[in-house]
Amino acid sequence: MINIFDIAKTAGVSKTTVSRVINNQPGVREDTRKKVLETIEGMNYIPNQAARSLVSRKAGVIGVIYNEFNTSVYLELANLLEKYASGYSYNMVFCSSNDDFNAKARYVQYFTGGAADGVILFGSDTRDRELVQKIENINFPLVLIENHFNDLNINNIIIDNFSGAKRAVDYLINMGHEKIAHITGNLNHRAASDRMNGYIEALNSAGINYNKDYVVFTNAGDNSGAAGVEKLVSLKEPPTALFTFNDLQGYEAVQKAVELGVGVPQELSVVGFDNIYQVLRFIPSSMRLTSMKQPMEKIAEAAVKLIIDNINDKSTEPKVLTFETEIYQGTSCRPLVKRLQSDVG
Repeated sequence: MINIFDIAKTAGVSKTTVSRVINNQPGVREDTRKKVLETIEGMNYIPNQAARSLVSRKAGVIGVIYNEFNTSVYLELANLLEKYASGYSYNMVFCSSNDDFNAKARYVQYFTGGAADGVILFGSDTRDRELVQKIENINFPLVLIENHFNDLNINNIIIDNFSGAKRAVDYLINMGHEKIAHITGNLNHRAASDRMNGYIEALNSAGINYNKDYVVFTNAGDNSGAAGVEKLVSLKEPPTALFTFNDLQGYEAVQKAVELGVGVPQELSVVGFDNIYQVLRFIPSSMRLTSMKQPMEKIAEAAVKLIIDNINDKSTEPKVLTFETEIYQGTSCRPLVKRLQSDVG
């Protein structure tokens, strides 16, 4: 088996120089570095990560813990996190707790026990406070995405779901809609409760009464959009517009509405959240959903930089970064045309 001593002998340098090149450390002339890298490639040498960890006291791994992988926005973020982590020569290890708090706690223990140099916790489960507190107590590098606990001093990336939801509903109100429904996500998650509250705030600000019949409570699982819209269009006074917790619900709602003979956007305007059309191309629809777009590229880049900075210097003052959403105007909404009195009868 080829080892670091073989590389050093073949390249005509010391094993210390080879080690510095492998670990991307300074103190090596560029021509020497190039020679060592060419030797490594020519001999098909694969550095032993465990051995490197013993020397550097770093695993070279960032652990990413999700609530679950059943939403497309999670997959998009995973790809972007990997993209930016590779620029720092770090590997990402992704885990899903499947919304099981005990499983999430085991992953936290695993990563903080030496399997990773830092943890990114993505999701907005309000039960996560206990875990986040434990990670903070041991001063382990951490970035929390989408969740927030005011009394904890940690690196935090927040998506302004409340304002994003309010803008989505304001958009429908400005089109003349007043009968606006909402299909929720899992309200144990901050993202879902913030979007629900943003929906209510938009109605209140416009002087529109909250109608409990226009709110369908779900856990954002598969077919929740379809089941939700089926219930809404069967009402005696069905809504003319719908705001869904995410895009998957939105596209499901569009398809089910059309199946039920309800035209979109002719009879029902629909706004989603996440704007992940490219990820959802498997959905057979010519409709491009109007949706609130999250700056996923910026979020991923910021998350990786925060965790790397924290790994390199654990005394770094934690930062809280807030990202706003913006509306993408698709083809699923239209202004509500009110008939004039003279046209009636």
